[in-house]
Amino acid sequence: MNAKSTPRFNPHALPFLFLTTILLLSISFAVYAVPNVPLNFDGWVIDALARLETVGVIDGFHRNSLPLSRADVARIVQRTDERINAGDVVVSQIDSQLLEKLKREFQVEILRLNEQTSKQKTYIRLQPELRGANEEIAPALHSGLHYSIGNRRNNLTIYSELEFTNFEQGPDFVESYFLPEPPPLLKSADQRYERWRGDYVVDFKRSYLQYHMMPFGDAELDILVGRDFVFWGAGSDKSVGISDNSPPFELIRLVGTFPCKIGTLKVTVFSAQLDATWFDDGTKRYEARRYLSAHRLDYRYGDWLEVGVSEWVLYGGNVQSVEWNYLNPVIPYYAVQYNAKRDDNLMLGFDAAVRPIDGVRLYAEWVADDFQYNPETDDPNAVTWLTGVEWYPMLTKRQLGIHTEYVRVNRWAYTHLDPDNQFTHFGTMIGHPIGTDADLFTFRVSYQATPSAVFETRMSHQRNGEADITDRFYGEDYENIPFPSGVVERLIELRIGCKYRPISGLNGSVDYGWRHIQNSEHKQDISKQQHRIVFLIAYAWGIP
Repeated sequence: MNAKSTPRFNPHALPFLFLTTILLLSISFAVYAVPNVPLNFDGWVIDALARLETVGVIDGFHRNSLPLSRADVARIVQRTDERINAGDVVVSQIDSQLLEKLKREFQVEILRLNEQTSKQKTYIRLQPELRGANEEIAPALHSGLHYSIGNRRNNLTIYSELEFTNFEQGPDFVESYFLPEPPPLLKSADQRYERWRGDYVVDFKRSYLQYHMMPFGDAELDILVGRDFVFWGAGSDKSVGISDNSPPFELIRLVGTFPCKIGTLKVTVFSAQLDATWFDDGTKRYEARRYLSAHRLDYRYGDWLEVGVSEWVLYGGNVQSVEWNYLNPVIPYYAVQYNAKRDDNLMLGFDAAVRPIDGVRLYAEWVADDFQYNPETDDPNAVTWLTGVEWYPMLTKRQLGIHTEYVRVNRWAYTHLDPDNQFTHFGTMIGHPIGTDADLFTFRVSYQATPSAVFETRMSHQRNGEADITDRFYGEDYENIPFPSGVVERLIELRIGCKYRPISGLNGSVDYGWRHIQNSEHKQDISKQQHRIVFLIAYAWGIP
């Protein structure tokens, strides 16, 4: 897209126009990309929780291990309300209004927390949308079904989220248009979806069965089977570890939350099947089946400290099947790989977030794709990391938010000597979207005008080296290779936008971005500019 692009209407979308004729223009800004709470189509709940935790209203939650369920959010809101009633925290006017908005959204789940009898609840929500970018304007439909039966200690949930659209995009419609073009990846052998008339796609973005139990005391166990996103890390947008940048996983996931004498421990284990890829080196060709297994410990102490450690392994190959050793949630994957003399793509991640004072959050992530602890080795460290600061100044009544973040993905991170084991899913990076041999600095300022209206502007500077995820280490003199490598592409972007997101009714977003690219496509002294406008108008209603 560029400044000369002219919006066009898709004539094949005419049958769906009546869904959007009731929509009036309203403005809003892009949402964060961390996995949303079920039926939270625009992400405002996660945004509200993150803000309330940083300013000290919420007594902490496992923000670095997402997604959350509706029951999870209800428990967070209830604990926060108890703190306020006890006089443990003073809440500003805007944060009080945000908390009331959360209480209205999760009133049914909050009431069920103290009920022991069997109850059931069904949510059905529809959100017809008019989506627009520089080159296209067309209707879309987002819908979800949420059915839960049981009580506080034992309940079963069925969830299914469907999207009907003709836009090429990632998990977040708006953010997808402001990401640089992804690096070239190996072609997937599997098909994610089939396009219909007018290039429309019907896609079940999330769909699963989840069983929640409290077998003893306040300990909680959740078992989920189906399709869902995973987000592990302290970043407020994307993670350098397992992020929601790629399509959702087909997985089996077990989550346990255990209150301790000091703090709370959350344990997450999952195994997923990834897309298959083609291998063809000119002498042999086969379809590689690929799998991802992961486990994580996340410790939280009150509302001021959260520390996590994760380990995951991606493996695949010709006639590859599930490795039962990797399904063991207790054994370290490194020990399994070392003893079996395998060469799978094993990664280790650490993340931490600390809130030293109300209104300030410091966080960092570090992931080792290949860390050389042996000083005699001649191989490089393939690591990636990010760090950031969130600040809500007291002088502005906490309505102003300032956020800065730096991300660096070193060369050879996310890749592997065996192309079957590269860190991708359906041709998309599972980790941070900037890919490998790149870094990104972001500075943004937001203003929470009302509980539903936020204005935001941001500036970012990104550098992309010539290497990408298809690049492999073959003994190069890496100590003399600069970072980023080769002819470096530099992107400077300025964005401004606003968002209006009530619980139901009319909502939407509008964003404008200007981008200047130096050494475009790694060609020396070739520069270009881009102007992008993305808007979303929607009307959300449903049966609570």
